[in-house]
Amino acid sequence: MLTTIMLSVPGIAQERPELKFHADGTFKILQLTDIHMQHLNEASQKAIKNIHTMLDLEKPDFVVITGDVIFAAPGEPGLQRVLEPLISRRVPYAVTWGNHDNNDCDMSRREMQDYVQKQPFNLGFRVDGLKGESVFNIPVRSGRNSNVAFVIWCMDSGAGSTVEGVKGYGWITPEQIEWYNRESRTFTKTNHDVPVPSLAFYHIPVPEYDDATCAGEPRWVGHKLEHVACPQLNSGFFAATKINGDVMGHFCGHEHNNDFVAMWHGIMLAYGRFSGGNTVYNDLDYNGGRVIILREGVREFETYVRLRNGDIIEHVYYPELVRKIED
Repeated sequence: MLTTIMLSVPGIAQERPELKFHADGTFKILQLTDIHMQHLNEASQKAIKNIHTMLDLEKPDFVVITGDVIFAAPGEPGLQRVLEPLISRRVPYAVTWGNHDNNDCDMSRREMQDYVQKQPFNLGFRVDGLKGESVFNIPVRSGRNSNVAFVIWCMDSGAGSTVEGVKGYGWITPEQIEWYNRESRTFTKTNHDVPVPSLAFYHIPVPEYDDATCAGEPRWVGHKLEHVACPQLNSGFFAATKINGDVMGHFCGHEHNNDFVAMWHGIMLAYGRFSGGNTVYNDLDYNGGRVIILREGVREFETYVRLRNGDIIEHVYYPELVRKIED
């Protein structure tokens, strides 16, 4: 459910929706990830068809794209093709950036964020003075009043290591975590000192994804066909969300052949379903997306993978990671 507010942005009249729970207390999020768009490559048409299919089948209230959006120049028309299905359907969305978004394109990460911020129905923004182009929070208001009933956190996991002597992928920085801690405490204080139920989205998995799948007997649902390609340093974002007590689940992308969900210290760690085309490796049967259905006023949600052929798989519930029993 949404209402829209018209904003004045140089060169464009932008509609900025306000997210709200439906009267029945539900709110649906669609996660798309690793689209790896190549505007001049016909193989990307599979990714665009997938986006249209996901939107038509699920009719989400909000879409979050968790990185590796553009995989080759030209970047701007590639972004246009990715966002057009959302804008034409008036679906609110936000984008977090991945490690390929500033390595394989003719646009910098900042230029991509500048472009997206000018588009209708985008809810992502840049926090002044904070390192990272896609670090922001989006409140979802109650369906009964104007109170914030839920918070969507988007973080920027970077690209590669920025520390000398440390190889591998980037991470959510200490500065971002400090910002999250401040913002989280503010939401909690406003909510009568009760943490506001939340979810976190970013591209590169935190090291706890690896911990959760390597600690004794496996307890996950879904496909784990690749090693968890997390950073070599743990910057502490998962620990911060556990301590603050607001975030119920983390959602990432990055590995195209993983779509599993696991539980770790009472928090769900989930991969999105690969949403791209054949511009990069992908060995699962179908591309698709991950769907999350929230319920207002309770620390519960359900999530499943929707495939491009229409099937629903891996339907589970938080907090128990219990599979749905299909009729």
